Amino acid sequence: MQGDRRVIEDLDGYLQIELTGHKQYLLAGAVFERWGLSRLRDAERAYAQEETAHAAVILHRLLLLGGVPHLADVGPVTVPSSAKEQLERDQALVTRAILHLKDAIGRAQAAGDAGSRELLEEMLVDEEEHLDWLEQQLHLHGALGEKKYLQAQL
Repeated sequence: MQGDRRVIEDLDGYLQIELTGHKQYLLAGAVFERWGLSRLRDAERAYAQEETAHAAVILHRLLLLGGVPHLADVGPVTVPSSAKEQLERDQALVTRAILHLKDAIGRAQAAGDAGSRELLEEMLVDEEEHLDWLEQQLHLHGALGEKKYLQAQL
């Protein structure tokens, strides 16, 4: 089956975001474990697993439409210096994903690709829920202060 070129590009672009997220959350989980922040560790690990599952679904759809994934184009990931910095990095990545998905959903709809549109809409809901969690964490960090927030993450 041959899909629309732009929809294939959008799927590949989102795949890159998902794979970057996987690496970013995996690294953050390890850092948080090292720092003894078990709640944040568990959350980052869960998001890393979710990104892997999302990437697998997107990869399957991309190949079904005749696309060629660009797996080497994954974005850079660096070790955070603080929990707040990591939460802000995660927020930036998720915000980027949401913007990408909203545009991609419109193009899939315009191309008459209901399967890709539905898949991307499901991903959008997950990304919006993740963004909500990150916003809550950053709000708590600001309201409680760093020391109390980190104590709650032990």
